Amino acid sequence: MSKATALLRQAAALYDDPNLPFAQEAKKAWQGGFYSGAGWMELVLSQLRHQPQRPVPKCLQGFGIIKYTLTTIAALPILGFAIATQIYPLIILSIPAFYAVEVQMVFLFPITLDRMANPFRTSQEWTKRAGGTIAAMQIVLVLAAVMLFGGFVGQGFIRCWCLGCLAVVLWYEELRQTTIAPNAEQPIAPPSCRN
Repeated sequence: MSKATALLRQAAALYDDPNLPFAQEAKKAWQGGFYSGAGWMELVLSQLRHQPQRPVPKCLQGFGIIKYTLTTIAALPILGFAIATQIYPLIILSIPAFYAVEVQMVFLFPITLDRMANPFRTSQEWTKRAGGTIAAMQIVLVLAAVMLFGGFVGQGFIRCWCLGCLAVVLWYEELRQTTIAPNAEQPIAPPSCRN
């Protein structure tokens, strides 16, 4: 079983558990853009850690916009070249260009929720910790396929999007546990948006 498949199965088991609030709260997670999505991820973290929910840093709305602006900018030259030269099969190359940038920020939201300093730079460091760009892309591309297309095969669009987000949180927690003692107390710092 691939790492991505294992993460998605674990995410589905948690999301579909009627004793957990993930599915119910997901109905409003998309309504406030990146900010409300981050709030849903904070709910997941609080449940996994058996800790109270913390306030969500308001900068996450802007961080989400920055993240997906950068990923789109990475894909645009390839799209433009393919259209300008009418070599349309090259359009497919915009996908790895997009995700090569996206994986550098795949842990941006949980890192910011945990009030780590320099969230963008720290997210890149965590991508290296996860095995580097290529290894992370192999996982992220599978998660993205479920998030974007799972709804078309009857799995529910909101559910599939949240499964991808939940899988990222589980992945993050797994990596975090390799560097933090299991019983160590995690300080809850005030919201910070320093980069």
